[in-house]
Amino acid sequence: MTLMVFTVARGERVAEVCEDGSIAGDDDLAGDLRERLSEPVTVYPTGTVAPRPGEETVPLEVRPGDGRYVVARIRTLCAPGSEYQVTDVNWR
Repeated sequence: MTLMVFTVARGERVAEVCEDGSIAGDDDLAGDLRERLSEPVTVYPTGTVAPRPGEETVPLEVRPGDGRYVVARIRTLCAPGSEYQVTDVNWR
């Protein structure tokens, strides 16, 4: 199976987060990401991290183990203004 892999940076530290939840890279950042990837996250069917302006929609709460959890968590964690940043996305 081909999986999406996000390269996530915080300052000078870099780690890779795979869609299956595995994390490799800088030990401190990887530990922080493991902790953050255990938190439930609220997403929206359209707009992902916030509903589209003027759109009334019911948010979804996804948890670790849900099919799209890692993708949703990385998108919310790396939202504009965050100290985390997605610097690359690859497939393995």
